[in-house]
Amino acid sequence: MKITYDISILGQGHANPKARTGIYRMVESLLTEIIKVENLDFKLVALNKNSSYWDSLAAEIYLESIDSYDFFYSYYPANFSVFFYKSLIRNYRLILQSNMGKKNFVYKMAQFIKILSESIDKKSTKIDLTYQDFSLYHSTYFPLPLLPQQTTRLLTIYDLIPQIFPDFVTPKVLKRGLEILDSVDITKDWIICISEHTKQDFCQYTGMNPERVFVTPLAASDNFYPVTDSPLIAQTQKKYHIPPEPYLLSLCTLEPRKNLKFLLQSYAQLLEQDQTIAINLVLVGVSGWKNNDIFQTIQNHPLLKKRVIVTGYIPDQDLSAIYSGALAFVYPSLYEGFGLPPLEAMQCGTPVITSNTSSLPEVVGDAGIMIDPNDQDQLSQAMLNLINSSTLRYELSQKGLIRAKQFNWEKCAAQTVEIYHQIHHA
Repeated sequence: MKITYDISILGQGHANPKARTGIYRMVESLLTEIIKVENLDFKLVALNKNSSYWDSLAAEIYLESIDSYDFFYSYYPANFSVFFYKSLIRNYRLILQSNMGKKNFVYKMAQFIKILSESIDKKSTKIDLTYQDFSLYHSTYFPLPLLPQQTTRLLTIYDLIPQIFPDFVTPKVLKRGLEILDSVDITKDWIICISEHTKQDFCQYTGMNPERVFVTPLAASDNFYPVTDSPLIAQTQKKYHIPPEPYLLSLCTLEPRKNLKFLLQSYAQLLEQDQTIAINLVLVGVSGWKNNDIFQTIQNHPLLKKRVIVTGYIPDQDLSAIYSGALAFVYPSLYEGFGLPPLEAMQCGTPVITSNTSSLPEVVGDAGIMIDPNDQDQLSQAMLNLINSSTLRYELSQKGLIRAKQFNWEKCAAQTVEIYHQIHHA
């Protein structure tokens, strides 16, 4: 069985570190474990319905950085100078890492050259995949490409947000979400979902036979752990301008689905009821879309303006200290395909408050406080309970650590490989 695993998203995330979203981390973590499996004919490609030469070379650079290039197979001819492209990608990455603003001329040039190169490449490069000799193709995110009839196609679905909640996403994300599902043949293809809730949504939306849909729960990276080094926590907080005071933490892309305006209103209610509470609220994450109301809510409320800290993007290597330094992690999301941040928080020993909707109960179980993401009183009271009770915080911290151990990437990889064998012989 010749397995082809698409890592386009890893190339894209390597070129643009700020694009390393939850899906990037999921694909990378699963890959790390799958390549350890013995006797598996396993090749990595940057190949999907929307592939480009840029993605292919970015994936090559990514694999070179982790010393796994031997697994990679490129389907793209060098119709442009490989040296030129790779130099451009590396410089593009350096520009984005330097946190230069979008008004910077060099940044704009990098974006322009990337867009231009992809446009030229898609017009000049035509790849015929119908003759390729592999048994199973696994797309980890992007639409399935046209492949030989004898090739088994497998696609990972993370959520149905673009289809169920189109107002929660940008037009670009909506278009991609529709393209992903449109690429699926529900009578021939196979699907992996990351939670039972996502499987239910997918089968209901597409009409696919549930027997063709598998569930492999995800896990938090081993990089997330309880940090007990107080000076390190203090140093990391200072790095991101977090005051040396107790704080509640939320980590997500700043977008409507994450329900941050509701969180801010619940937090404001808490402060208004007792202004002696010296607790800050730290919001970590890149700025997404339709989020002006978040910043307006902060600016228009004197207590929030004083107590809310918006850090922007924080790289993974600093997140354990940020999680561990928090009094509690608050995540009142309206919908999640899995809910990785609460699991990361639990793995760091941080008490969790999260929504009782979608897949979140599957992840958190009884190890956190579950609230209705539309009930402001519930969330305010949950935060107050944790603030006032060190015993409750300790109990939830211990429960979270135990719960998090039920999820690991080695188990997810073993389940995925078992699915490969099962559908190959179906």
